[in-house]
Amino acid sequence: MRPHANLMVVIFMLALILVAGCIGPAPAPAPGVTPTAQINQSAAETVLVQFTYEVNATLQEIDRALASAATELGNTGISGPEANETLARLAASSPYAVDAVTISADGRIAAVMPEQYWGAVGVEVGNESHNQQALREKRPLMTAVFPAAEGFDAVSIRRPVWNRTGAFLGLATVLVNPSQLLAEHADRALAGTGFTAWAMQTDGFLIYDRDPSELVGHNLFADPLFADYPDLVALATRMAAEPSGTGTYTFTPTGGGPPVTKEAVWATVELHGTGWRLVIAEEV
Repeated sequence: MRPHANLMVVIFMLALILVAGCIGPAPAPAPGVTPTAQINQSAAETVLVQFTYEVNATLQEIDRALASAATELGNTGISGPEANETLARLAASSPYAVDAVTISADGRIAAVMPEQYWGAVGVEVGNESHNQQALREKRPLMTAVFPAAEGFDAVSIRRPVWNRTGAFLGLATVLVNPSQLLAEHADRALAGTGFTAWAMQTDGFLIYDRDPSELVGHNLFADPLFADYPDLVALATRMAAEPSGTGTYTFTPTGGGPPVTKEAVWATVELHGTGWRLVIAEEV
């Protein structure tokens, strides 16, 4: 083989390596992530894959720590010094975990960490709909976003606790700040790009928006704030029905000015049946 032919083979092999991710094959999407593209993905889709992969990985890490804590609590009981130690480790296991709680089978808070929340011990919470569901179904769950007593919109991941004889003791739960989790992962994924990001629940509730606005915490389907943006509502309706896709919408910048049209690509992160639609968008 001639020297220049050898060179062409080397260049071809290097190109394959770069396409595959510079230092090896791209990781397969983690469980719960809806893949949206292959190797020829656009720049926005590349960012979206990173965003969804990292958010999913973080939720899975928190859930694994919770599963381990639930096993420990089944051995020690859901209240007392040993339970507090387990809950303290769980609350410290992720920067996005705010507190860790056990709820008794009759719906009362049995233990909580960190100590600043000890005043909640004994409070009746079994009448709250998401706790009623978890106590009734006795399976792993992640709630929709709800206004937490801690003062922010939160989600709670919970797992049943069973003792060594198989008796149901209650729930182990960890409270998570979804806005902070999404913001930090979006900032990393979007660094150096001109894209923006937002996220909604499948019921249309906006849980994160990277652009400064007063829209987070509102529902795209029901809130009058979005009445003048039929394109956005139509896209959100599609997103609620389709776990991944692309589309366009028109929106007026929060600071004022003429409406702008944005192209969007979205995918899904899901944990225990609760899904978030994560969106990467770019002004046309």
